[in-house]
Amino acid sequence: MSHPDNTREPDEAVPDEQSDTADVAPDDEGAQRLEFSDAVYIDADPEELWACLSDPELLTECIPGAESVERVSDRTYALEITRGVSRLTVSLSGEAEFVELNPPDHVVTSATAFDSTTGSDFDVLAAMEIQAGDRTESRLVYRAEVTYSGGAATLNPSVLRPIVNRDIETYFQNVSVAVENRSR
Repeated sequence: MSHPDNTREPDEAVPDEQSDTADVAPDDEGAQRLEFSDAVYIDADPEELWACLSDPELLTECIPGAESVERVSDRTYALEITRGVSRLTVSLSGEAEFVELNPPDHVVTSATAFDSTTGSDFDVLAAMEIQAGDRTESRLVYRAEVTYSGGAATLNPSVLRPIVNRDIETYFQNVSVAVENRSR
């Protein structure tokens, strides 16, 4: 099962992710930006964990609201996600690309998605580093920057942040269950 990294030393390089305010992206008038980072432990070795994180079928099962995740190439995935966010429902259609890849150690992903109902654009830059932990456990350190504009940008970041945090927790719980089921 996954669990948060409560063993982090105060000087370790996982930045503070939980401020209640979001930065406004300097280049996009009206855009909002949220940043998230943390580390979780998942009961799998790095190779097993990487196999799950790069499997489109498992990603579809693990990502909250994912309707489909399809591999377009070795580094590119097409995705469809529908999520209720406060008073909005967004149906995102987009693409994610591994822009930096060193399996099973780390990956940097750049993703873009658009919701035609709200006219919202979403840009995500996410990095994950998988480190071998004790015995069969892996420590997965992640950091993500989400920039959004259009109708979704009318939401106060303090409303959106807990929703995204819950989705991140759910995603890692789902990954943990998928890894456990896969290894049986």
